[in-house]
Amino acid sequence: MFSNLRTLLKEPLPLLILVCSLTITKPAHAQVEHKGPKASIALAASLPPYDVSTVKRHVSDGSGDDFIGTGIEPYGFTASNIPLKQIIEIAYDVQDDQIFGLTGPVSSARFDIEAKVLPSEGGTPPKLSDQQAVARLIPLLADRFNLKAHLETKILPVYELVVARGGPKFQLSQTEAPGGGGGGGKGANRSFNYKGISMADLASMLSDQAHRKVIDKTGLTGRADISLKWSDDVAAQQGRADVISIFTAVEEQLGLKLQSSKGPVETLVIDHVEMPSAN
Repeated sequence: MFSNLRTLLKEPLPLLILVCSLTITKPAHAQVEHKGPKASIALAASLPPYDVSTVKRHVSDGSGDDFIGTGIEPYGFTASNIPLKQIIEIAYDVQDDQIFGLTGPVSSARFDIEAKVLPSEGGTPPKLSDQQAVARLIPLLADRFNLKAHLETKILPVYELVVARGGPKFQLSQTEAPGGGGGGGKGANRSFNYKGISMADLASMLSDQAHRKVIDKTGLTGRADISLKWSDDVAAQQGRADVISIFTAVEEQLGLKLQSSKGPVETLVIDHVEMPSAN
């Protein structure tokens, strides 16, 4: 669900994060399968914590050009000038609107984080998968922010992914195996291409773009090669004439539709959180 890269200021960003001056959005994930908070919590419990971590409240240099971004590296995780809520999103694999109860000064502060695994006995540090790198943030949040949280299912607004009138505009295969793919671009030129993607995985990935959980209701089985082009929120806010919303793109290019509904959503409720302890 993540890419091994570091995001730069004004460079749109999957569960890594895109940042555009005052607007933070998230792009299509290179790994499209979201497993959700239960899986993230279980993975975190099976892993040792980071060997070294520093957490500092971000102090602006006053220029207005502070670097903003996150990075997943082979041996750790970094974040610069990032709100705590966004770190929680990454760690627990949840959307912004799935987090409840984050209040107080810590909710509006921004933080710089660096966490690493170290080599044992002078060897090479064990390389982490993207999922392992972010799951290790869960015990870091508990240790440094004294974060305590629980999962709770709530009925919330969702989007249902359904087949539009005229049917899907792609071919489904019952034998195709999951393939590679990725996404990129910014502004009015966001895009992704995936091979062998299931409709359930497509719905999960579209959740990032629609900023709301998307549930597969297409009834379509098998896998397909999917390409999509759309415009991000920043381009829409600029009032550009060439903007294509994710909703229009899904219907016109895929023959599917995102329709509003309500449904059960697994949420993360914050029971307690504090400003981080000293390094």
